[in-house]
Amino acid sequence: MASSSKVVQNKDKHAVNDVKTVLDDNKPHWYIVQTYVGFEDAVRKSLEQKISNLGLDKMILEIFLPTKTVVKTNAKGEKKEKQEKVYPGYLYLHAVLNKDIGYLIQNTQYVSKIAGTGDYAVALEDGYVERLKEHLLEESQTIASVANTNYIINDLVKVIDGPFKDMQGKVCGIDTQNNRVDVLLSIFDRETRVELDVLEVRKVIV
Repeated sequence: MASSSKVVQNKDKHAVNDVKTVLDDNKPHWYIVQTYVGFEDAVRKSLEQKISNLGLDKMILEIFLPTKTVVKTNAKGEKKEKQEKVYPGYLYLHAVLNKDIGYLIQNTQYVSKIAGTGDYAVALEDGYVERLKEHLLEESQTIASVANTNYIINDLVKVIDGPFKDMQGKVCGIDTQNNRVDVLLSIFDRETRVELDVLEVRKVIV
């Protein structure tokens, strides 16, 4: 995640440890807040409460907790969609990060620190969070669409990911419990049964 961020020179530099403002341009930027794993929602709710109680909606504009759609199958074979956290232990904050706001964030229960380099918080590059949101939305839509595809024996599928990418074969086994299918692929001129995740294949329309 560090490779996706940059130090904002001459603006919004804030000490991570003592929350001392070096220079403030009074503009909102996206920052990563590190939390205890499993307490991301608790931190978000706590910050939202502080924003409401203290009237900080102009200083903390948005709290973003990246999630994506996953599909689970229960014992009855029913598929259920749920949201899973993409980066456990992290959330994103769009805020004007001055001394007081930094102090408030870092003194929120279950917060480790505002991510940074050395003694300073680091603002994410412009557009990074927007691109992340678009990517997660597209991925979730794809997962939901593909995972809800019903396969039957002898369906022709194409492998779209992994070491067998672009190969085609017929479905010879279906594991609805774990969202996996067995596919007969021609490997070294021999038909070989390969177990694949449903996200690794697409049904071929003939």
